[in-house]
Amino acid sequence: MKILSPTQLTELCHSISLPPEITDAVLSIQSSKEFTDLLPQARPLLEELLTTATWDSALVRLKALIGEDPLGIKILTLMLICCGETWRSYQSLGISGDIYIETLKCFTRFINEHQESYGVFGFDRDFWTMRQLAARLFRLGTLEFELTEDGEDKAVHVHIPSDADLSPETRHRSYDMARDFIARFFPAYEGAPFLCTSWLLSPALKGCLPEGSRIRSFQDEYEVTDVFPDPDSFLTWVYKRPDISFADLPEDTSLQRNLKKYLLAGGKVGEGKGRLLCKRI
Repeated sequence: MKILSPTQLTELCHSISLPPEITDAVLSIQSSKEFTDLLPQARPLLEELLTTATWDSALVRLKALIGEDPLGIKILTLMLICCGETWRSYQSLGISGDIYIETLKCFTRFINEHQESYGVFGFDRDFWTMRQLAARLFRLGTLEFELTEDGEDKAVHVHIPSDADLSPETRHRSYDMARDFIARFFPAYEGAPFLCTSWLLSPALKGCLPEGSRIRSFQDEYEVTDVFPDPDSFLTWVYKRPDISFADLPEDTSLQRNLKKYLLAGGKVGEGKGRLLCKRI
């Protein structure tokens, strides 16, 4: 397994624009004796972290191995040094370094989101970023696309980063990029359905947003096949954190105000699951 050297890790941190204090903390951890002693035990788990079937269990064992890590910087460091293997996968497939960097900027985005929510830089999305490390999820334009398999059924799952521009022309460009990318690098996925499970597909939003809004326009391009009323992930994306009582939710935007009113009246947002329609609205 290819592990990033200190010089390579420094270059990566700068390329993905990690906050300087997080870069310093990551490099300090990598150079510590504790980390050096830990690495031989961690290496086989890092290899499992890059395999779909084992990445969840590997993460649990890695976190148990490293012990106390209140802001997630130790697990962040382990994940970032894995990017040497990620880059080797990109090179073997012929995927550009630009896509590699844009995809790995998820780490920076998540760290900045933590700071916005809690007032301190931290990394709490380790349950998600194995997908990027294993070269199964790619940032292509404004959206992310994850290649999945369920038996012989292949699908491309669409994910919406918090900084995504959902204007029609921008998201259509992203879908086109994904189709071209898949045809070139993953031809076995050509023709696979584009699926999305997100709070952005919740039917509840139709009553909380005006016609012509970007979110409703996004929804209109999907056939919603399932609705899950209970997940509360929307609280993080709309209100920045999930641990605020409904009565105390901020009202800085029209969406925040309308959703708060809906929630206080007993409504549920949850998530919708849908399939991208071939015809564009």
